[in-house]
Amino acid sequence: MELEHLFQQSGAFLTFQLVFMSSLCIPCVFGRMDIYRALARALASYVVTFGPMALLLYILYHVSRLG
Repeated sequence: MELEHLFQQSGAFLTFQLVFMSSLCIPCVFGRMDIYRALARALASYVVTFGPMALLLYILYHVSRLG
């Protein structure tokens, strides 16, 4: 039930995300794939590194609230 609230975003934040993602695609349109590949590699590294830790902290926080 609480997880549903995490995915509800305001329209302004969603617009910001769409503008940001579309600005990342502009270098691809002009043939600069090296910029996109470097960014995608860095983002993938951060997701793999910090994603599981953030999930662990989230689960530990909710478990601590149960007791």
